[in-house]
Order: sequence, then structure tokens, then C-alpha cells
Amino acid sequence: MSQWRNFQIVTFLLPLPFGANVDWAWPVFVAAILMMLGLELRFRCQQAEERFLTAPVWPEPLRRSRWLIWALFLVQAWVAVQWLVISNTPYDTLSGLLKGLGYSAWFVLALLMLDQRSHLERIIWIVSIAAAFQAFYGAMMVMTGAEMVLYLDKAAVRSHVGSAVGTFISRNNLAGYLELALALGIGSLLAQSARYEGSWRARIRQFTAVLLSPKIILRLLLAVMVIGLVMSRSRMGNSAFFASMSITGVLALVLMRHKTTATTVLLGSLLVIDIFIVGAFFGIDKVAERIEQTSAESEQRDEMTLDAYNMWLSAPITGIGAGGTMANSSQFKKATTFPLWVDHPHNDFIEFLSEYGAPAFLALLGVVLTALWNSLVAMRTRRSDFYRGMGFAACMGIIAYGIHSTVDFNLQIPSNALLFMMILAIAQIARYAPHESSSEVGDSSSRRSSGRSRRSSGHSRSSHAG
Repeated sequence: MSQWRNFQIVTFLLPLPFGANVDWAWPVFVAAILMMLGLELRFRCQQAEERFLTAPVWPEPLRRSRWLIWALFLVQAWVAVQWLVISNTPYDTLSGLLKGLGYSAWFVLALLMLDQRSHLERIIWIVSIAAAFQAFYGAMMVMTGAEMVLYLDKAAVRSHVGSAVGTFISRNNLAGYLELALALGIGSLLAQSARYEGSWRARIRQFTAVLLSPKIILRLLLAVMVIGLVMSRSRMGNSAFFASMSITGVLALVLMRHKTTATTVLLGSLLVIDIFIVGAFFGIDKVAERIEQTSAESEQRDEMTLDAYNMWLSAPITGIGAGGTMANSSQFKKATTFPLWVDHPHNDFIEFLSEYGAPAFLALLGVVLTALWNSLVAMRTRRSDFYRGMGFAACMGIIAYGIHSTVDFNLQIPSNALLFMMILAIAQIARYAPHESSSEVGDSSSRRSSGRSRRSSGHSRSSHAG
């Protein structure tokens, strides 16, 4: 039996238990993911036997991603060596190994499960609904004054009172989750880009059809997510979202060969509506105020990053061991403005570098950059509106985390890390998934050809009548 239904359930549930960043939640999800992958591989092998095939028929994006899969699992093999030989905190490194295996398996599982366009569309809806719930719940906790994180008081868990956090502990982690969900939603809107052709009466009918389509529901969900993002008061979360949307929008207008006026209008409207209308009503000025008040004297993250860099210098090749930052931070602490130990240095790049060592870090970075490149290639070369939109979504999500990871640790939060792995898989799918019609003639060209045929038939009828 295929694991598609279980894949959807896990995707929706991931952010609910504090972003799965608690000791009782992440092992459950990792075990579920590994079990799902094992059952899915077994199912596909059984299918191959029933059809008298020598080997299972793997999706094209999975076959094209085999080197990325090898890189991910080789890094986990290195973490196993760290656990057995190098790490002075073996329990933490074992936890890092199990998480890494779960993340790598999720990447493979996403390539297997999202092998159909309908599956990809469904999973985007699931992520959008889950993210909109997070945003709505977080905003309501602030607006009503309840200030709860699930069943816990925010003050009791040292969360951010006055800011939306959803079911996460940190507002920055809610913002990180919403960044990726917004990227998927915006990419989905671009994938369904409307075209208004023909007479004014025809265009009115086309516009009415759009108003009655699921696109409007998705657009409303995106608006709720933006409200939650703004009310999180996360400085880099908001900055990374709007910067990544602007950068990817410019790249899309440059790279996409068959873009329409509707694409440009959609990207412009997203910026205008989200920043100037939604943001004005729900406190974008407070985010701007926090950014203005930021200074080197008031911030401690640069000092944490410097200490983590010194930690890396102590073992630049081997690393200190995955998950070892908290136990080792006091040995390298030189600043005096934050506690003796830190769980994360608020910089994903430096944390991965210091814990995994330079070779493993470069392998992981290579996986991300390959996915980014493939998302750009998809926007440039695919003639399908849908897969160009998916390329946009993956590109925007990767850029957003590239920016946000310089000052935060979203990739240390299991729900966010797993959603990011799905984004990387979608980048591969956007480039390599075969078009589901008889040829790689995308939605846009097929609609244009049908429009030309209708016009040509109309001209022929008029000539005969003459």
C-alpha cells in the first residue's frame, strides 16, 4: 500500500507539537518517516515483481537526484563516525544522526510521493492550511491577550509575549515556517496564472471564473499567513520573506520565456497588498521599529556567531560532533553579555560548519545550491506554467532561508527543516518531472494554440460567409 495518505498526515501535523522541537515529538516523526520510506520502497518492489520487471520504475526526479541522495546519506555516515569516535557528547550526536537520517529519508520520500502533479497540488494545499492555522492561532493569542502556546503560558516557556508564535516557542521559528509556506503558495498561484483574452465580455467571464475558483481561497490563506508573519514581529523573518519574493520575482521576469502580463501583475499585487495594506493594518510599523532599534551594541547574535566560529577553528575538518553546540559553547565563550551556554548560535551556516566540519558542510551546501540551480533552470526552460511556478516556489524558499539562516536557527527546528527538505525535492521535481501530457508543451502554449485555432476558425467562417 502506498504511503501517500500517511505522508499528507505527517506534513500537516509536523508544526503542531512546538515545531516538533521537543524530545517526545521529533523521535516519533523520525520513526514514522523511516517506516514510511521502508514500506514505500517495499510496495514499489512488490509492484515490480507483479509486473515481472527486473527493477522498480522510479520517478525521473528521483533518478536525477541520486547524487544528492548519496551526498545526504554520506553526511549521515560521517555523523555516525562522529558519534562513535569524535564527539564528546555522544547522546547529542546520536540525536543529530537520527534527525539527519529522518531529514534525508523525507527528501527521498518527497521525491517518491510527489511524482504526480495532483499530489504536488494537494501537498501545497495541506502546507498552506497548516501554515494559515499557525498564523491565525498566533494572531488570536496576541489579539485576545490569551498568550498561550498550545497548553502552556508563553511566559512559562520564555516565549515572546506580544508576538505571534503559533504553536512554536520562538516567533522566529514561526516566521521561518511561514516563509516556506508562503513560497509554496505564491508559486502555486503563478502556476495557475490566469489569462484574459478575447472581447471584454469574454474577459469579464474569465475574471468571474477566477473569483469563483480555489485560487481565491488560496489567496486568502496567503493573506492570513502574511498577517501572522507581520504579527510575529520577526525582523529577519519579514525581511527574508519580502526580499526573497522581490529577488525571485525579478529572476522570474528575467528568466521566464513565456511570462504574461498577468504574471507581472500578480507579483506586483502581492507586494502592494501584503506590504502596504495587510502590513499597515497589522503592525508592519512595529517590525520596522524593531529593525531601526537594532544595533551592534544591543544585539548578541554576532558574538554568538564569533564564538561558534572559534568552535569550528578547534576542529575545522572533523567538527565537534552534530548537536554538540550547547555542551561545548561554554569552552569557547569569550563574550560576557549572554548566558554561559547557548543552545544555538543564531546562525545555521556557522552551526553546521562547527558541528559537522568543513567537508560535510560543503556537501550539504552543494545539495542546497544544486536544488537552487535546478529551480532557476525550471523557470527558464520548462514550458509548463505549473512546473515554472514550482521552480519559483523552490527558488523563493531557498533564498528566504539563505537570508534568514544568517541570524537564526530554523534548520535546527525539525518541522522547518523537514519542510525545507521538501522544498529541495520540489526544486528537483520542477526541473525533471515529465509533463503529464503527450509532450512537453506546457499549459501556456496549449492555451495559446487553442486560442489561435479558435481565431483562425473564426476567420475562415467569415471568409466563407463573404
